[in-house]
Amino acid sequence: MAPRTRLRTLRTGRLLTAALATLLLIAGCSSSSSGSAKTASGGGSCPYTFAVITHGDNGNFWSVVYKGAKDAAKDTGCKLSETYGSQQQGQAQPDDNAENAQIQNAINAKVNGIVVSDHAPSVMNSTLASAAAAGIPVVLVNAGCDDADIAASKAITCVGQPEQLAGKQAGQRFAKEGASNVVCVVHQSGQNLLDRCDGIAQGLGVGQQCSTGNAPASGPACTELILSTPNAASNPQQAVGQVTAYLQSHPGVNAVMTLNNAIGQSLVTAKPANVKIATFDLNSDVQNDLEASPPTLDFAVDQQQYLQGYLPVEFLYLYDKHEGNAVGGGTTVASGPKLVDSTNIKSVAAAIAAGDD
Repeated sequence: MAPRTRLRTLRTGRLLTAALATLLLIAGCSSSSSGSAKTASGGGSCPYTFAVITHGDNGNFWSVVYKGAKDAAKDTGCKLSETYGSQQQGQAQPDDNAENAQIQNAINAKVNGIVVSDHAPSVMNSTLASAAAAGIPVVLVNAGCDDADIAASKAITCVGQPEQLAGKQAGQRFAKEGASNVVCVVHQSGQNLLDRCDGIAQGLGVGQQCSTGNAPASGPACTELILSTPNAASNPQQAVGQVTAYLQSHPGVNAVMTLNNAIGQSLVTAKPANVKIATFDLNSDVQNDLEASPPTLDFAVDQQQYLQGYLPVEFLYLYDKHEGNAVGGGTTVASGPKLVDSTNIKSVAAAIAAGDD
């Protein structure tokens, strides 16, 4: 073969090899992209089934938690055995014994992981520890988010809002505005609610605990008002009647923190005079109150409950799939708090509209 002909042949061979390599690379990228899209849309082959067990109902707050869990299961391709809530609509209080029984049912079903609100640690921690002993990883959510309960339940972590921190930030906000004689309205049982009130006392600088009894004539002070209204969150009008009567008999109170937004929004509608009102958690009604001119609600504490549903499912998936990789280090992965008022409500409006906050 002549040298020039041989050179032309070599060049042609190299060009064909390069072209083939490029085609293979493109095909590989296309295949990879399709696979990623398939997994992201819930088409993966996750073999795991997780139980989601809470002390909540299907109201404005918990429906967002459940949406987060369902979206995470869809994104990973995993399954949820069921989303449980021990407090059914119309019940006055969560049923801790029922929730504990649901935990045991999930253990008996040998699920691959449990997402659970540790609403009554004295009842539930030993049951949760038995799940861990059986090789079922546990992630706490919303309630039980302190290091002692995470350790006692043998959970990987807890996803939620550090309640005393949330209360402390709210108390500091009230103090900054000169509204330092605060009533903390407790609508149902639960240590997490009392922790919020105690945080307010700390933020106001009046000690470690929010007091019981009657509010003083002037602040700084934090006083708990424990509602006697059955099923207060589902019957806020009755609850607001009790709050309004309390304010009338304690005219020195200049701020109210409700721990449930249904009660907070109803109290806004009742229009108590000379009192700042704040609440926990967001919804479209709270958004309207914050966007009013002037705002009819001072601020709201956003604990981003969508993340409380979504992240635990992702954490369990990673733990099961990737050799026990865990997050949290035995402490809480915080989903909040975030104080939302008239100046930053637009930053979360899209999440509220999408049902993700």
